[in-house]
Amino acid sequence: PSPEGTYFTATPTPPPPPDAIGTPGFDWEGPAIIYDALKLSNYDGSQKKVISIDVAIWPWHPDYSPEAGRIVTTADTSLWTLDVATGIQRLLSVSGSSNQYIESPVITRDGTKIAYSLVHGFGEEDIQQLWTINADGSENELVIDNTGQYITDPGPFRLIPFAWSLDNTRIYLVTTTDSEASPVGMYVADLSAGKIEKALTPQVTLWEVSFSPDRTMIAYRTFQWVPVEDSMPEIGPPFTLQVTDLTSGATRILQESDTLEYHYPVWSEDGNQIAYTVRSHQTGAEVGLFSIDLATDAIIRWVPGSEGKQLRPWLWLSDDRLAYTEGEVASGWSLLATLYTIRNDGTDKHEIGSATSIVIGVLDN
Repeated sequence: PSPEGTYFTATPTPPPPPDAIGTPGFDWEGPAIIYDALKLSNYDGSQKKVISIDVAIWPWHPDYSPEAGRIVTTADTSLWTLDVATGIQRLLSVSGSSNQYIESPVITRDGTKIAYSLVHGFGEEDIQQLWTINADGSENELVIDNTGQYITDPGPFRLIPFAWSLDNTRIYLVTTTDSEASPVGMYVADLSAGKIEKALTPQVTLWEVSFSPDRTMIAYRTFQWVPVEDSMPEIGPPFTLQVTDLTSGATRILQESDTLEYHYPVWSEDGNQIAYTVRSHQTGAEVGLFSIDLATDAIIRWVPGSEGKQLRPWLWLSDDRLAYTEGEVASGWSLLATLYTIRNDGTDKHEIGSATSIVIGVLDN
């Protein structure tokens, strides 16, 4: 750790494109769900494969390009990529010293470029930078120095990349902090202008954000913090499920309640539906897994809930089929979850397997 007040502004040297590791000719045909510790399964669970990796890596908050079938995440002071269809992996060394670390790499939808935050030092006042790099390790470029100067919200925040625009000209960023402060709104970096501005989002905390397929809209949940004497605040009503148009700022409340919480919104690939979980605020019990049609407001319940169950939609496999996890909850903690696929009428349900971490995406191979 650096002494307080010391800044590290060394610039990482753009590395040469690294040699690929792994073996081409990945043995898989057809679409597959990528989940857990890098496993593949087809939609009914009848075909499965574990992806072998050559570095000690566990994808922690990975980002995924569905078009390229490429995963990016951090590996110590490097970026790590995996081309799922071929099994080819790359380590992209980008950090310049032990006093720097990479945060929140995100990849373009077409899989060609990666954005990441490079943090110098370990204190709240240390410098953060926004960098981009090609997925092959070339053209490692500093886009914006000292991103913290653009933050307009009070608090000990730093900016981290969250998603690229579909045309690869803008990077959406959110604030994060090591303290208990709650971030507000979203920011957007214009790569050609080399500056960051506040995005057209409400001045609320955007919880569990999901981007529409064209990256022009976001869905998210909101609630109010309720003060508690001599303790941490608690969440309270009103609870909402909202969508915001990032091009105009227009915001629409899809669901609102004083007794029901809305969690884990996920856009369908056609952009016409959002799946989400409903939970009782009083008991914490799941009411069920639902979807809403954005054109008609029609709501479908896919899976019923119950006490001690935790449901989470992860992926739309088609406009009438979802991948979701169902976990047991004991003493307020979620235990091992099971991954399923199901159609919106409750039929064609298949158990895929345990999902101890996350579901990353779909490989359309």
